[in-house]
Amino acid sequence: MSDKCVKDWFSFVKSTKELEEEKDPLPQSEFQKELFKTHPKKKKELIGQGGNKYKGGPYKLKVSYKRSRSAPPIGEGKLKKLLKEFQLMYDYSDFNVKDHLNHNIWGPTGDHVRAEVGNKLIEIGKDFFDSLKFPEGTELIDIKFTGSLANYNWTQKSDIDLHLVVDFSKISKDKEMLRDYVNAKKSIWNDRHDVMIKGHEVEVYVEDMNEKHYSTGVYSLLNNEWIVKPNPKKPIIDNIEVLKKINSFSERLNQLRDVYNRGDYELAFIKAEQLLDKLKKMRTSGLVLGGEFSVENLTYKALRKIEVMKDIFDIKYDSYDKKMSLNGDKSRYDTNPSEQGQVAYTNL
Repeated sequence: MSDKCVKDWFSFVKSTKELEEEKDPLPQSEFQKELFKTHPKKKKELIGQGGNKYKGGPYKLKVSYKRSRSAPPIGEGKLKKLLKEFQLMYDYSDFNVKDHLNHNIWGPTGDHVRAEVGNKLIEIGKDFFDSLKFPEGTELIDIKFTGSLANYNWTQKSDIDLHLVVDFSKISKDKEMLRDYVNAKKSIWNDRHDVMIKGHEVEVYVEDMNEKHYSTGVYSLLNNEWIVKPNPKKPIIDNIEVLKKINSFSERLNQLRDVYNRGDYELAFIKAEQLLDKLKKMRTSGLVLGGEFSVENLTYKALRKIEVMKDIFDIKYDSYDKKMSLNGDKSRYDTNPSEQGQVAYTNL
């Protein structure tokens, strides 16, 4: 991510914080009005006169009984303005749905992939499959073409997502180990190769036939037909909610940076894993309930595009390296680590 993009992003986040500095609004609902009236009294009962024999709270300083400021409502107009600025900065074109599939990839009617494209993708898929060195007799069930280029929200920067479908249960009883293996092989292949089809990079993935895959556009290359045919109807997208979630996760990244920068690498590693797990679950739930254009999935794609996720991964790996390094500080290892409860399995 360029220095300019980083500067623009933090400027953007700063502008959203201005919303929090506005004057605390007066309560509007009947419930809020009643709470506003009774809050000082209840606060006094809770922390001012706790019923102890000394007739006072356990504080040396005088406690304020005034109602604390509540979070102000976010103005929709201002958020729309910020959203427009964000779109200009980061080409937020994932929100746009075209009225046609990519003509370089698909035939005139969109019913079939172009022959030269399909044949080359099958060749790539089979070559990667051979590199996996699965046990003899392992069947390549299908090669799927999915992602935005198999849909109407494609852009010039879209990748071709190539999914090789196999039956994990026939390869290994340990599915978790097998998943780690194929993910490692996938990452190595994607990092080493820069295969382009009609100007779009090819990314490979190994899919278990028994796992659920949520996509509104899936094409079988081996059978030369749509499994799930995309709909050109433009979805209703809640841009405001997407922006709120983007800002929320950006704030969490800032908090994670603070933990890392103060040298608490153990906690930074744990929090980075938790944040990545939260992002994964958010996206999955969004795909299940709302599909590819759900708030959750669009938030995930935006965070990936502006490299918020990359920063979280960087902190995770850097904090692991720091906490596992020995630089003259022996206090942590004065006794057997297993006795201190410091031995743990980590998900790297």
